[in-house]
Amino acid sequence: MMSLLLALLLVVLTAWLAVRLPPGGLLLFLGGLLGVGWALGARAEALLAVLSLTLGTLAAPRWPGMRGSRIRPRKGVWAKGPPKAPRLDASSQGFQEVPKDLGVRYEVIDRLGAGGMATVYRAKDRRTGRVVALKIPQERLLGDPRFVRRFQREAEVLSSLEHPNIVKVYDYGQVQGRPYIVMEYLDGEGLDRLIEERRLNLKQAAAILARVADALRHIHRHGIVHRDIKPGNIMVLRGALREDGVDPKGVRLMDFGIAAGALLTRLTMTGARIGTPVYMSPEQAKGQKLDHRSDIYSLGVVLYEALTGQPPFSGGYEAVIHQQIFQVPTPPDQLRPEIPKALSELVLRMLEKDPSKRPSLEEVIEILEGPWEEDLAPVQGPCLLLGVEAKRGALRLLRLDGTPLRFIGGIGSAHGHFSSPPLAVAADGEGGIWVAVFEKGGNLLRRFSPQGELLLSTGPYGTRPGEFLLPIGLAATEEEVFVLDGETCTITRLGLDGSYRGRFGGKGPGRGTFREPRALAIAGDSLLVLDYGNRQVQRLTLDGRYLSRYALRQGDGPVFRLLGGMGVEGERLYLLDLGEGEGLAKVRALSLEGRLLASWPLPLGEGEDPRALADLLPWAGVLYVARRGSSLIQRLDLATGKPLPPLEVYAPIQALGLWRGA
Repeated sequence: MMSLLLALLLVVLTAWLAVRLPPGGLLLFLGGLLGVGWALGARAEALLAVLSLTLGTLAAPRWPGMRGSRIRPRKGVWAKGPPKAPRLDASSQGFQEVPKDLGVRYEVIDRLGAGGMATVYRAKDRRTGRVVALKIPQERLLGDPRFVRRFQREAEVLSSLEHPNIVKVYDYGQVQGRPYIVMEYLDGEGLDRLIEERRLNLKQAAAILARVADALRHIHRHGIVHRDIKPGNIMVLRGALREDGVDPKGVRLMDFGIAAGALLTRLTMTGARIGTPVYMSPEQAKGQKLDHRSDIYSLGVVLYEALTGQPPFSGGYEAVIHQQIFQVPTPPDQLRPEIPKALSELVLRMLEKDPSKRPSLEEVIEILEGPWEEDLAPVQGPCLLLGVEAKRGALRLLRLDGTPLRFIGGIGSAHGHFSSPPLAVAADGEGGIWVAVFEKGGNLLRRFSPQGELLLSTGPYGTRPGEFLLPIGLAATEEEVFVLDGETCTITRLGLDGSYRGRFGGKGPGRGTFREPRALAIAGDSLLVLDYGNRQVQRLTLDGRYLSRYALRQGDGPVFRLLGGMGVEGERLYLLDLGEGEGLAKVRALSLEGRLLASWPLPLGEGEDPRALADLLPWAGVLYVARRGSSLIQRLDLATGKPLPPLEVYAPIQALGLWRGA
């Protein structure tokens, strides 16, 4: 009985001392207690209980307020419920980078972020009560005098500039061998996040960049080149965004750490690349000496990304460097047709490889501030109808000069997108736009309005009437749509409401059957079918009855030439003669009676395959030719056969048609 009472007293005493003593002293006391207890005959299980309780207490988290903890208790810390973690200040172990003497002036509230070079804290100026941003370089870099000078230079640059769109510096210096900068605290979001989350309309994007351009104009007048213009260095303050733009005082340009100019000592070595590759100017990518025009290029890259949602160049470090020096980016309005032509052209001028061809910042600001409209212009025919392989705008309407009007859908799994590139396109008499895609298990035909509204989805995958395996050709009249199935070699007639009206054709040597049909076209009251396998174009009635054929004989023998495309306008048929290893393909013009009228060589663009199949579209004296997989639309003057400048589409073309209007 006595040993049990003694063990109980040991448990109580040990628990109390576990809270009061530091871990080392408690362990010594525990050892002594165990020895005395054993000598007095305490039960082994009681001693084990003491040992378990003590070890558990040592392992438990130690609240602020316990003796032996490194954080001293605050007054009233136990007053209400469990203890809370204290607010750390400059003397706390959570902010080792903040010199102790600096904490006398600034109370550190929390850490805002840390980069590869420095850490930024939110702090409070104890004298003024103002909340500030405290920037401290990381300790590992303090041994690099070049970095320390660069850090100090940023403070010198910012303190010499007074502009509403440049981050303000309140204080800077060096404490205990560590430099620091005290800047205005900015409550907002970086432009990079706004772009990534697609939260900017065109007016907002232009307004933000106009403020940045004005800030750049100010620093350039002081002989300073920023050299690191990028979305992450542009801050938009909370509440600054408006539906029609941005509060002029709600934008800040930041991070002048690698700025250079007449007022500063140039610290970078000749030939060194300083900056972020995606936003580098060509001369910066080459490591050449920079002037203010390099910032204009970088600003153009940011404007491009803000308008389109993606930078003009992407890839690995060296790949981007190569593109900056040698490649021309896709025009912004080819990625987003609602971008006004004035903005699209401004971006391309800012991205000129030759610095002397870039616009001044005065011009940039004038254009960004408008007036211009971001609304899409009404679609009026005729215009080109394209199916392309692109993540955005797989179905496109372009003016006859190549200017984008509408982008519909894209390649991907997003709502309204296509699972694969369009196989064929056509426009019906009511202005509806038909597109054929391969989507096993889904509908293969869709009809859209010119505005991109889905009007109809039909044509399931299968072999029954009204079903398709591989719809590779489309042609439309005022009342019907004809669908060519390349797998079954059949042609199906549908009403504009998708109703099934009949099917004809099939596999065979000709005269209404086909070996390898590739395309359809309407010629008056008849239907033309390009039969690639039988090297001919068959002419049928609209209900499938065979009428005649067109073929190009190879010399005087019985072999016909390989045909790679066809188009028809009025009483003329145009065939693409791929030849038999004779070099360039040729366009042959025939009458509908089969008489050869003219022959012209077809230009070959860079990277184009002369043997590729193509869609031929004659309209208003011009023949448009789109080879499959090419991003160019070649053009021929039908009066002379001479080539006209090609149209660049900036995406692989899969189908070409004409939309005449609603």
